[in-house]
Amino acid sequence: MDYLGVMVDMAGCPNRCRHCWLGSHKNGNMTVDDFRSIAGEFKNWRDENGQGIKELGFFSWWREPDYRDDYRELWKLEQELSSPGSAQRFELLSTWRLARDESYAKWATTLPPKACQITFFGMKENTDWFMRRKGAFHDQLLATERCLEAGIAPRWQLFLSKRCMSELDEFIRLIYTLNLHKRCKEIGQKFEFFIGGISPEGNGYEVEDIRITESDLPLIPESLISISRDGRALLGQPESELYNELINDNSPPNMTANMNSISVNADFDVFPNVAEPTEWWRLGNLKIDGADKIIKAYLGKTTPGAAANRTVKLSELAEKYGNPRSKKLYSKDDLISRFMRQWGEDYMRGKNLNI
Repeated sequence: MDYLGVMVDMAGCPNRCRHCWLGSHKNGNMTVDDFRSIAGEFKNWRDENGQGIKELGFFSWWREPDYRDDYRELWKLEQELSSPGSAQRFELLSTWRLARDESYAKWATTLPPKACQITFFGMKENTDWFMRRKGAFHDQLLATERCLEAGIAPRWQLFLSKRCMSELDEFIRLIYTLNLHKRCKEIGQKFEFFIGGISPEGNGYEVEDIRITESDLPLIPESLISISRDGRALLGQPESELYNELINDNSPPNMTANMNSISVNADFDVFPNVAEPTEWWRLGNLKIDGADKIIKAYLGKTTPGAAANRTVKLSELAEKYGNPRSKKLYSKDDLISRFMRQWGEDYMRGKNLNI
C-alpha cells in the first residue's frame, strides 16, 4: 500500500448534525499516548513479505478538527508521527472553536489552505435544528467574521431541504449584507458558495422525508443559483430518471474514497473511509483485533459492505430499493449510497446473505 491515512476521533464533535454522513458517535477522551500507540501499530505493521505501508498520515480528529484545547500540540504531533507531507489540512477548521477561541484563526493562517468550509441549512432556526445545537447559526456567522479578519476565505455551503425553501431569498440577502464577495477580494481571496442536497448516509438517511424534489427547483432563486459555483449540478436528478439508468446497469457499486484512509472511533472500532461507518463496513476493533487484522480486512475488502460493494449488481439494488416514480433529487453516487444503506440494514436483519 502506497499510502494510508489514519483518522483518530480523539475528542469527538460538539455537534450531531442531521446531515452528517459519519453518523452520531459518542465523544471520547483519547490520550496522547493512545494516539502514539495507534500510530505505532500502523507504522510497525508488515505483511508476509516484510513490506510495510510506504506513507502514513495520522490525524488527531475524525469529525471536528481541533476540538481539543491542545490542538496546536496535536498538529505538531501529527507532523512528527506522519510521513513527511502526509498529514495535511483540508478546507476544514472548527467553526465551534473559531467562535470561542480568538487566537485560533490567527494560528490557522499558518496552515494551508487559506480557506474554511462553513455550513448552513437555511437561516437561524433551521441551521440550529440541523446542527442540533442552539447558537450554531451565530457561531457560523462569527466564524465567518474571524476568518475574514485573519485573511482566510470563508467557503459557504448551503444544504437544501424542504425546511428551508421559503427562506432562500433571506439567505441570499445575508450573503450580500455581509458583503462576502467584496471582503474576500480585499484579502486576495475568492468567495466560494455551493448549494447541494444531503447525502442519504449516516444521520442524513434519517432526514429523507425532507429531501427536496423536482417540484422544489422553481423555488430556488436564480440569484442564488448564479453565485453557486456549480449552479444546480450538486442537487442531482429525480430518482425516477436515475432508476431508469441503474435498473439496466449490471456493474457493482464500486464506491470509492478520495484517498485511502480509515477512521478509529472512541471505542477503537475501525472503519474504511468509503461509506458511512456502520457495522457492515466495520473492519474490526484495534484493541481486540490489532492492526494486522484491520489492514488485511481493508486490503482484502472482506467486510460485508466491502464485499457487496464489488459484487452486488446495481440493477439488483435498483430493483429492490429504487422507486421508479420518485421525484426526490439525488446525485447518482448519493442514490447508490442510499441503496447500499438499505442493503446493509437488510443484511443485518439476515435478509441479504448471498454476497
